[in-house]
Amino acid sequence: MAQSLTSRMSRLAISTRNIFTSSVAKASSISKPNPSPILSSSLRTPLMHTNILRSLSTIPKQQQTRTIDITNNSPDFGATSTLPPLLHSQRDAENFAAFVHANKHHKVKPFILKRRRQHLKSYIGNEKNIRHSPWRMNLVCQFAHGLTVPEALKQLMFCQKVKAPLVAKVIRRTANLADIRDGFQPSQLEVAECFTTHGTHLKRLKIMGRGRSGKKLRRFSHIRLVLREIDFPTKILEA
Repeated sequence: MAQSLTSRMSRLAISTRNIFTSSVAKASSISKPNPSPILSSSLRTPLMHTNILRSLSTIPKQQQTRTIDITNNSPDFGATSTLPPLLHSQRDAENFAAFVHANKHHKVKPFILKRRRQHLKSYIGNEKNIRHSPWRMNLVCQFAHGLTVPEALKQLMFCQKVKAPLVAKVIRRTANLADIRDGFQPSQLEVAECFTTHGTHLKRLKIMGRGRSGKKLRRFSHIRLVLREIDFPTKILEA
């Protein structure tokens, strides 16, 4: 009995020593920089997660319009024209891609998305006094809401509604305004808001049976459209 107890105690001591040495080895491997550009170890995932969320949530107070240089073939990973680049090199881009693949179950905090969304540039377009019902016009606006500008124009091109060309005209006009002001291409913009409100309706006489009469409304509507630049790093994290 005493011999079995001592053997058990010795096995327990050996197992605790092995666990301690393995934990020390893991800690030393984490502290050393990993030469491979791809994020291979799952132990770096929480650190990568906190760094990326910190970079997403921190936005400088004074921002200047950032132009993307295409002629010199300079590396530009995950940057928009307003917000600073999230990834500064190809190694950071590869680590970011591996991080996103390994953390699909993680969600970005809503306050981070809201804070970045407030600093993005937006462009407002409208069309007033349209001789059409607001309820029917909203059915057309739902085709374009939440899509990029090229995709929204493609959806409206194949839409069978009467006022679909008018909504596409408003989107093109607002995208042209963004190009004139800040040089945005349609592929860099998304339809953040697209809805219809009531205009000034005209009251008309409605002839009814048995000598009665009522009133009817000739309905008018207004379109409000907001185009916003796409924040590509947060789109990747949300995907």
